[in-house]
This record gives sequence, C-alpha cells and structure tokens, in this order.
Amino acid sequence: MPQCNPSTVVGIGMSTVDYLFIVPDLPAFGKSVRATEYLRQPGGPVSTALVTLARLGISTSFVGKVGDDPDGQFIKEEFETEGVDTSQLEVELGRLSRTTLVLIDQETGERCFTTRLPTCSSVDLNDSNREKISLAKILHLDDADQASIQAAKWAKSAGVRVVFDGTWYKDPLPELLRFVDVAIVSDILAQKWMPGVSPEIVVQRLYDFGVQMAIVTLGDQGCVARWNQSTLAFSAFPVDVVDTTGAGDAFHGGFIYGLLQDWIPERTIQFASAVAAINCCSLGGRSGLPTLETVEGFLGDFA
Repeated sequence: MPQCNPSTVVGIGMSTVDYLFIVPDLPAFGKSVRATEYLRQPGGPVSTALVTLARLGISTSFVGKVGDDPDGQFIKEEFETEGVDTSQLEVELGRLSRTTLVLIDQETGERCFTTRLPTCSSVDLNDSNREKISLAKILHLDDADQASIQAAKWAKSAGVRVVFDGTWYKDPLPELLRFVDVAIVSDILAQKWMPGVSPEIVVQRLYDFGVQMAIVTLGDQGCVARWNQSTLAFSAFPVDVVDTTGAGDAFHGGFIYGLLQDWIPERTIQFASAVAAINCCSLGGRSGLPTLETVEGFLGDFA
C-alpha cells in the first residue's frame, strides 16, 4: 500500500457548489428581481473550514465524494487551488454533485437556500481513510451519519481529537457525541434537538455527553460556551455584513486553529469570532477567508 502523507486536520463532510445572488427583495412566482452581485463558489461546512485552515497555514485533507459533473470538477479544483489535499476525495462516474442556490438579502446579509441534492453514494470509509485519520491531529466532522461515527471511533482510538460542526440535527447525534471532544453546534440544531431550551442548557447537555468543550453559535449575537464547569457568553465582532454565508464554517476553522496552538478557550473563541466576522464582509463563504496576518491586524484594531 502506498505511504499515506499526513495532514494536520482531516475533514469528512458535505461539499457543494453555491450559486450566490445578492437581491434587494425575495423573488416570487410571476415576479422578476434583479441581483446586484453574483458568485459561483464551492461551499460546505467542513469543506470551508478546511479552506479556512489552509489559508491560516495548516495542512488539511478532505474525505468525501463528488460527481464527475462540472460542479464536482469545480469543487476538486478549488480544493487543490487552496492547498487542501484531495487524495481522499472520490469522483463517482455518472453522478451529480450537490448544488445550492443562495439568495442573500442586500440589506442584512441574511440568506435563504434551495438545494439540489447529490446523487453520489454514501461515503464508505476504507483502510486508507483510517490511516489518514490516525495520522492527523484533529478530525473535523459536520454530520452524525454512520461514516462520521466510524471515523470518530477511529480517531479516538488513535488519540486524535474530534471536532463536530453541528449545523443540522440527526437522530444518531447522541451516538456520535460519545466520541467528540469539541462540539460547536448552531442554534438551529439546538432548537431542533431541544425546542425552547436556552443555549446555556444546550451546552450543559452537550457537556454531559463527555465533550471537553461545548459551544452554541448564535450568529450576530455571538456564542455561548461551556468548559471546565464554566459557562460564558461571548459577543460577535461588529462589522458591515455583506453575506453571512460560511460564517459558522469560518468560525470552526478559526477555532480549530486555536486548538492546534493550545490557546486558552477565551483566546480561541475570540480568534474564531474574528475569522467569522472578517468573512462576512465579502460575498460567498470563502471570498473573505483571511490569512493569519489579516486576523491579527483585525484583532489589533479591537484591542
């Protein structure tokens, strides 16, 4: 078997191509609305977090599948342009990749989505994937599917930390959480999982599963985090928002960067929040992803 080149962070998750339009109003059937800006760009929670880390100077690798259509080719090429290892990315013949129409409110930067689901088969992990994971420092996941649960088990047995991006809720979530070190979930997942419950209770519940750090992200309201028996709220940085696409993904990338530096949680969250805020100032989930120098300059302005 060929020798596996290690990556610091290995990610397994969704990849998509986003078709982004900034619009003054939402269109409706029988109505025409002109976009003020347009962009075609790959996206996906783990995918964009890996690109975030690559721009910050961290070696990354993506495990997943795309179709052999133009969108799949675009996803793969953009990963490679950003320096993300695609040796574990499988291109399936005769299959379609995931695509998403993203309409962005011109005034607020908030979004709505229409998705064409992929026709690729589910990820079926193999020995090469296991070796890649075991050589990493962090495994990053964005789903509670069987492949992610298996990967998390392998990571834990190899002493690799597991970070979970909980964007949406799935019933196997409790099974996955038993192998997660850091759980950063959206308020959308939290409300689906535990309707009407406060973020403070959600992070406590996550903490009860054994995660070392639990966070609920709240968009422009910041986040609530729990670690070492303490629960704290953190504010988001105020910026002129163009598009919030990829803000959570960028936060995850920035947070993982802080973990790799062994920073204290407060500094890690501040850094991740800065990465997310900077990314909101450009159209698309990846256009504004910063370099380390840019983040340090941004934080210096708020010092």
